[in-house]
Amino acid sequence: MNPRIRELTERLRGENRSRLILLLGICGAVLLLLPQHSRKEPVSLTSPADGTVQAEQYREQLEERLTGLLSAMEGVGQAEVMITVSSTAEQIYAEEIRTSRGDNGIRQESEPVMTRSGSTESPLIARTVCPAVEGAAILCDGGNHAAVQERVSRAAAALLGIPQTRIFVGRSAASKF
Repeated sequence: MNPRIRELTERLRGENRSRLILLLGICGAVLLLLPQHSRKEPVSLTSPADGTVQAEQYREQLEERLTGLLSAMEGVGQAEVMITVSSTAEQIYAEEIRTSRGDNGIRQESEPVMTRSGSTESPLIARTVCPAVEGAAILCDGGNHAAVQERVSRAAAALLGIPQTRIFVGRSAASKF
């Protein structure tokens, strides 16, 4: 065993063990009380207009991330990406399901779970399903080379979850090559 690890385990067995446990407990409690800035709050959609806005933001975010990744690939150069999505985001509402037995068998009734905010009541959104990606067009400096087109098309297909046949890769008009 490593001498440093052995020395540390011997120290932990001594009288400082209870102090160390207390110190670690206090550190853990402090960490739990700190605000969580890295955590993103879920976006709740309450109207179809909001769903359209979220779908647009989702598409733009995909375009930006894919553009950054493709521009970093060897031989691609500057890239410009346009993605099409199926429609708006879909909302799945939380439901309360009641099951009852009667003479006619088992009967199930479902009712949306409602939340109250002040004087208004609205259905609780269990989750929001992002719109499906339909296709992509990618223009880049190296888009006139077949090897670059293949690599870009494969990368985009893998990241977007669509077949390569729905991805166009071409040379940018502003390309110097």
